[in-house]
Amino acid sequence: MAAMAVVAFHLSLLLADPRYLGQPVLLDFTRRGNLGVDFFFVLSGFIILFAHGRDIGRPEKLHGYLLKRFTRLYPAYWLYTAIFCSLVAVGVGSTSTLPTSLTDWISTVFLLRIDNFELPIVPAWTLIHEVAFYLVFSLLIVNRKLGIAAIALWMLPLLFIFEHREEGARSALTTYFSPLNLNFLIGMGACLLYRKLGLSPAKGVFLAGIAAFAATYAVEASGLSYDFTQILYALSFGAIIAGAAAWERERRQPISFGPLQLIGDASYSIYLTHLAFLGLFSKIMMKLQGLVGLGPHVFYAIVFCLTVAAGCFLYVFVEKPVLKLCRRLLEGDRRQPAGATA
Repeated sequence: MAAMAVVAFHLSLLLADPRYLGQPVLLDFTRRGNLGVDFFFVLSGFIILFAHGRDIGRPEKLHGYLLKRFTRLYPAYWLYTAIFCSLVAVGVGSTSTLPTSLTDWISTVFLLRIDNFELPIVPAWTLIHEVAFYLVFSLLIVNRKLGIAAIALWMLPLLFIFEHREEGARSALTTYFSPLNLNFLIGMGACLLYRKLGLSPAKGVFLAGIAAFAATYAVEASGLSYDFTQILYALSFGAIIAGAAAWERERRQPISFGPLQLIGDASYSIYLTHLAFLGLFSKIMMKLQGLVGLGPHVFYAIVFCLTVAAGCFLYVFVEKPVLKLCRRLLEGDRRQPAGATA
């Protein structure tokens, strides 16, 4: 749902472009779909502690941890980036920029923020935050006290810095000290809460998270800046995740619905490629629009569904095989399914 929310938000903005429909279709409904990114950061903090909590203070586990993080993040990203840059180089996707300087290439390849260069796959800016979190968490594995100190030194300034920079204005300072990084800490806290919840409390925490999200949304809609509501959204997502996960655990039966399960597994591919597919399918639909005369909501629905389906296709036939190959070559782990790790 978080992945689809991000797609829906960007599609509403895209269709406002004069090259397409020239109107922000459904924007009143999708205007905070970008909160899917906030949700993913909280979820990442939850899953990393869930998956590697037992590795904390055990430096011999560092190698395996780094291999798993590398495998999950980089191979699919590098492949999509190579394809995307190749298409831009031959004139497809003219609004995107290719790396030219050494620092541009370092940022693009290693997902490190050096300056305000925006990555060729623009949504990958969030992966820069992920890499920073993975590296700081690795210090917990090396030494528990060292890791706690590093997290404290990283997170404490964020409590006083509430500056959210938009595309083209992000720097190393505003990225690594963005309050969005607090979401990782909240996700870790949600994991600790999850471990303590029984069935009834889990339901309560989940419903409280839903209520807190709705209340925060209402408060922001009344005029309060996102600079102040961001942390409230993150806390509500933490409660939702902790409550839902504990609820599922205590039921002793997975909560699963096939299509949503597939979209969840494919969320990484959907997220990285959705802007390119939104542009591609919107151009195709504009050609059909002149022949068929589709209404804006039908236009929107078709482009949305095609984009999500394309991301799922890439997951099944590209990302998943690449993950399996890399895990076999690098990790020697043949048992874990490709979608099982954050």
